[in-house]
Amino acid sequence: MNILLACGGGMSSSILAEALSKEAQNNGVTWEVNESSIDRVEDDLQEKDYQIVLLAPQVSFRKKYIAGLAEEKGAKLVLIPMTMYTPAKAKELFQLVNKEADHEL
Repeated sequence: MNILLACGGGMSSSILAEALSKEAQNNGVTWEVNESSIDRVEDDLQEKDYQIVLLAPQVSFRKKYIAGLAEEKGAKLVLIPMTMYTPAKAKELFQLVNKEADHEL
């Protein structure tokens, strides 16, 4: 599954993206998680087929706009809860994304 993780500048999310990819691997699935800034989401969605767009909690003010972009491309937007926006909670975030994607392990 291809996942786009969008935050304010695209930098703070890189560690979380890596942790989420590793958690998926630990669960026997392959997820490619790419990080981006909210200003690049539209371009990123044009360049690659994503099934999930994860939105960092600190940029939730752009949720409606990014949800529209994701919907146009057939992707689902998932707002990351503030308590899960840390590599230490990669397991919980994996479970949330998995549930939202209706993907069975």
